[in-house]
Amino acid sequence: MRNVVLGAVIGCVVAAGSVVAAPAAKADIPLECHPGCWGAIAASLSTGQEVMRYDYPTQQRAEDDSVLWCDVDGKTNDCQVVISGLGCLSLAESGDGKTLAGRQAFTQDAADSAALDGAGPGSTIDLNGCSGW
Repeated sequence: MRNVVLGAVIGCVVAAGSVVAAPAAKADIPLECHPGCWGAIAASLSTGQEVMRYDYPTQQRAEDDSVLWCDVDGKTNDCQVVISGLGCLSLAESGDGKTLAGRQAFTQDAADSAALDGAGPGSTIDLNGCSGW
């Protein structure tokens, strides 16, 4: 009986030790991929300029470059990231031109459909594309 109790105690200590020793999980782990899988779309509401950049190794670089090129191409400094992510991106504009909706999905059709839904009736796709993975 003593060996059974000792075995149970050792088993509990070993199991608890493995739980205590495990690192905490993080949800915001930056993913870097090569040659590139991140994309971003930036737009300026004042000029209507829209730019998509894709196939970047990090989300931050994709976002930074989309804003930079939107500002340069539109000769403005008010571009903002509309959407960024992995896979396919799409940007739709509402029929009245007052609303932009950016969406991400793993297929282009799904991203386009979600962007059109987000922009409302009469909307059209302005930009779309998929990063290579």
